[in-house]
Amino acid sequence: MSQKKNRGQKKPKSEIRLAEERFQNCITKRNAFNEESRTIRDERDSLHNQRNKVMKEVLNYRKKMEVNKKTKEKHMKSRDAAMAKVKEFNELKQQKRKGRKDSKSVKDTVQAIISEIMAAETRLETTEMTIAKEREVLEKLSILRRSLTDQQQTLTTHEHLHSEVKELDVEIGSEISKSNEEHDAVVNLARLNKELYKKNKELMKEATHLSIEANKKHEEFIVIRKKADGQHAKAMEMLETLRTHRKTAQEERQARWRVVKDHHKNIKKELYDPDKLESVADDALQELLSGGKINL
Repeated sequence: MSQKKNRGQKKPKSEIRLAEERFQNCITKRNAFNEESRTIRDERDSLHNQRNKVMKEVLNYRKKMEVNKKTKEKHMKSRDAAMAKVKEFNELKQQKRKGRKDSKSVKDTVQAIISEIMAAETRLETTEMTIAKEREVLEKLSILRRSLTDQQQTLTTHEHLHSEVKELDVEIGSEISKSNEEHDAVVNLARLNKELYKKNKELMKEATHLSIEANKKHEEFIVIRKKADGQHAKAMEMLETLRTHRKTAQEERQARWRVVKDHHKNIKKELYDPDKLESVADDALQELLSGGKINL
């Protein structure tokens, strides 16, 4: 019963076996942690790649916004220059209008003088009068003709100013149209940049979210890597212990082997000693001579 019980009991594991099992256990855990860390690292890198793609879009939108901004500034300068010209032309127009303020009355005066001259000439041609009266009419005609010349010059100046005012109106209209076109361009570019800003804002939110998630993954990666490094350190310690046990076991085996070898050598020496062999042979011969038997 005791023999069966002893056979059923497990043989205690050697220190080498225990060290090997602990070493393999550390290696298995280390490899598992390394595999987990690689998976997390890949997830982190994937998030970084996604963020980089988003940031490329962000930079692209920013470049477009910068181009639009510079273009808008050019249109603003052109618009402001056009408005400045409109202001300048309006001031000049006001000045010229002041110069032709009584143009209608001048025109009426010219017509009145012409009528008086025609009436005086008709009177000279159709009415009998004394020399003194004729001279009086002629003197009046002379005065009227000089007055007509002056008024016609004034009228010509007024008509010239009127023409210039019309030209200014055309220039003012052209500059106003140009100013409106430039302003429309400014408004459109501002609206476009507003849309780009909204898109960029959403992209930045996405990029920030990806950065946060990537950082979380990186922290997880560091934790798992530390665990893997810890298991590796333990494995190296166990490997060193295992090597020590193996070295000790080898030394013990070598020592036992030397003992056995020396023992075999001593036995051989005892068995093959020539003096002892000769003594044994003599004893055997004497035994035979005396009629005895030899036990081989």
